[in-house]
Amino acid sequence: MAERVVLVTGAGSGIGWQITADLAARGDTVWAAARRDEDLARLATLPNVRPLKLDLRDAAVCAALPSRLAAEAGRLDALVHNAGVGELGHLAAWSDEDLQRLFDVNVFAPLRLTRELLPLLLAARGRVICIGSQGGSITQPLYGPYTMSKHALEAFAACLRQELAPHGVAVGIVQPGAVATRIAASSLAANAARLGATPPPFDAEARAWLQRLQAPATEPADDVPESAAHRRPAPPAKVSAVVLQALDEAQPQARYLVGTRWEGDRVISALIERLLDAADSPSHRLTREELVARLDAAIAARAGH
Repeated sequence: MAERVVLVTGAGSGIGWQITADLAARGDTVWAAARRDEDLARLATLPNVRPLKLDLRDAAVCAALPSRLAAEAGRLDALVHNAGVGELGHLAAWSDEDLQRLFDVNVFAPLRLTRELLPLLLAARGRVICIGSQGGSITQPLYGPYTMSKHALEAFAACLRQELAPHGVAVGIVQPGAVATRIAASSLAANAARLGATPPPFDAEARAWLQRLQAPATEPADDVPESAAHRRPAPPAKVSAVVLQALDEAQPQARYLVGTRWEGDRVISALIERLLDAADSPSHRLTREELVARLDAAIAARAGH
């Protein structure tokens, strides 16, 4: 691959740091966006990396970025939306302000930044990769607002892919399961405050969740099957490898599921349930044979690409 200019948000740690390091190691120039000074200083030690102090919620700063990139880099070949906030709590415990902040980072910021950088991406016939979540397809108690934001990011990526494809810009979304990053530690204070203030009848469950969050993390033994109580987080390198694949493929997939088989099975089961609900709707009432025939046709069409 020719050397490229790539902007990665949330590059200060975890998945974003790994993506930045992997891209830079192969010779790409990476504009690595982060907010914390200590993260920016660490990014500055990597070759081919341009640390960029960027608060994605600041519309004025985002608006000024294209002219800086055009002047200093000359182009932008790819944009990786990695920055995100992950917090927990029953729906009844979330304030409007906390919801707004969550969606500002997880949904509105990718839209805002893509809009501002679109002229550069169109000129380069570039690529946009979003780091979503398996929570973009499933949800569960206490994960409501977070998964709401990831469902919204799924729709953003899908629509952007359709709108930009005729103009030569490819879009994909990577959907990790649990990943070993500092996001849980970063959100612990906010989670503790929300769980501690949860109203009845949800308060007892919230206190139990808080105790689990505050307990030391332990890796399940190899002979213990993975479950909701025994997660096996993937290393950031596993996600980064898929991001690089999505950046390099001539025709990237719309979605890339990343994680353990147990995690992936949860998503696939939920998607099958949604498919069956749609097939059994009053306007369709598809038989098993009709449903299987459509699935076979879709598989054949994909194999022919």
